[in-house]
Amino acid sequence: MEQEGKVSFIDKLKAFMKKHAGIWQLIKFTLISCIAAVVEITSYMLLDSVFLKKLNNQAVNWFIFHYDPATTGGLGTMIAFLVSTTLAQIVSFITNRKKTFNANNNLAFSVTVYVIMMVSIILLQTWSGPIIVTWFDSFIHNSGVSGFLGKFLWMFISFLIVFPMNKYVIMRRVDKKEPEEEEAPAQAE
Repeated sequence: MEQEGKVSFIDKLKAFMKKHAGIWQLIKFTLISCIAAVVEITSYMLLDSVFLKKLNNQAVNWFIFHYDPATTGGLGTMIAFLVSTTLAQIVSFITNRKKTFNANNNLAFSVTVYVIMMVSIILLQTWSGPIIVTWFDSFIHNSGVSGFLGKFLWMFISFLIVFPMNKYVIMRRVDKKEPEEEEAPAQAE
């Protein structure tokens, strides 16, 4: 039983969350990002090391994508990067839209802009992945560890881009204005 005048921890937490809504959104976004990160890393590991392992012997030299089996992994690694990042972003979008940002703006707009942003990030990550992995491998000398470090670095960079874009552009909370009541015409006396 609470004593009169004493505020419970839960009430203090609710008051903090209400007063510092932006900080609370960042905390929720971070927690959801951790869930998405587990999805991303798990799917990357399974795809790269198990399901697509045989494809890692095939080099990729197409457009801006260059994956060398000897240093950065081959086709399997490229597909693993693409698929794992895409899965993580699907989890992130669905969960953050309602749970973190309580967005009520146009869903079609949100999906379209989010897809454009994520395709850009995924393409940039997939292009720069081998460059980053090669850089890490130049002093670590372990392509597996270098691959994970490159993946983690891009996950962090994505976090820094996606949070402000979601908060201020993609998943906004729009205050709905109620229709103003029409004023009754002045009655002539």
